[in-house]
Amino acid sequence: MVFDRRMVLAALAVLPAFSMARADDSADAVAAVKQFQDGQLGIIQKLGQMNVKQRYDALRPAIGATFDLPGMARMVYGAGWDSLGDGQKSEWAEALADYIAASYAAHLEGFNGKGFERDDKTVARGGDLVVTSRIVLDKGPPMAVDYVARKTPGGWKIADILAEGSISELAQWRRALRGLSQDGFAVSLKALRERTRNYLTP
Repeated sequence: MVFDRRMVLAALAVLPAFSMARADDSADAVAAVKQFQDGQLGIIQKLGQMNVKQRYDALRPAIGATFDLPGMARMVYGAGWDSLGDGQKSEWAEALADYIAASYAAHLEGFNGKGFERDDKTVARGGDLVVTSRIVLDKGPPMAVDYVARKTPGGWKIADILAEGSISELAQWRRALRGLSQDGFAVSLKALRERTRNYLTP
């Protein structure tokens, strides 16, 4: 085989840029997770002073900023998603974000964690990146919680959360909301909002 020196140099020139892009992707994925966890941390530090609605109000912006809501909404809504208009998809995605925030706010009641640890490096899984982290508990060993990050038009976003490293939160939400879309968009949206209100009602 005859090697073309110009081709070799051109290939080598591409390698640093490729490595830098991967490093940037990893940093952006970790940053999205940190932003979401920081939103939780602010609540955890004042947990005894906040009711469920206050926790929801504090957490909702972080979920809106860091979650891949369109992708999550498509998975949770299921059949019929592609037939919805853009406005309907956006409305349902925002309602799902409200539901997720309310669910987190309710489940933080009695939470015995005090912080988070994150790995700076990510693990590639298909086209996604997995950010490994742990919840530091008041008592006992840290609890693993990993985040699946996905590159979206708006940057790297959280696409799923894996409790104990393997239990998919997205699958749990999909299971809890299964069948809502069977009666059409308007009915499903009303039912989703009702479930959110149930979480926020003392």
